[in-house]
Amino acid sequence: MMFGRVNRTGPEKVFIAVMNSYSTASLTNGQAVIWDFATDADGVSVTRPTARATNAGMAAAGIVAETIVAGDYGLLQVYGYHSAVRMRTVTGGTPAIVAGRPLVINVAGSVFCLESVSTASTAILTFPIGFALGATSGFTTATKAAFIRAM
Repeated sequence: MMFGRVNRTGPEKVFIAVMNSYSTASLTNGQAVIWDFATDADGVSVTRPTARATNAGMAAAGIVAETIVAGDYGLLQVYGYHSAVRMRTVTGGTPAIVAGRPLVINVAGSVFCLESVSTASTAILTFPIGFALGATSGFTTATKAAFIRAM
């Protein structure tokens, strides 16, 4: 783990080293990923999110902090402010993303983004890995600031 030095001018951040096991593409800054429990299951490999019905919303690993080529190692942010997290509202746009809205791995999988979640939902348990610091009202993925808490 990499812990940033304590300072007065920048927010605290925590990073871990991971391997990109998503074989067809590089991971890029701001993308949400899950632990690769299907093919590698080694505690270091991350990949594109699967449907929440498969991972129960509990496989969230964090947010990619730099470009990581397929099969290579790089940094994943697991705590702190990130200025460019990829996110979108759930299908139908409710609840909209506003500052403070919990964010979870997307419900359908197959995309590298976080989605808004209703705090009243009881059907499927999810583990919020952060909260929005900006707003977006569309289902199309947008890049916004968020606070990550995936430790």
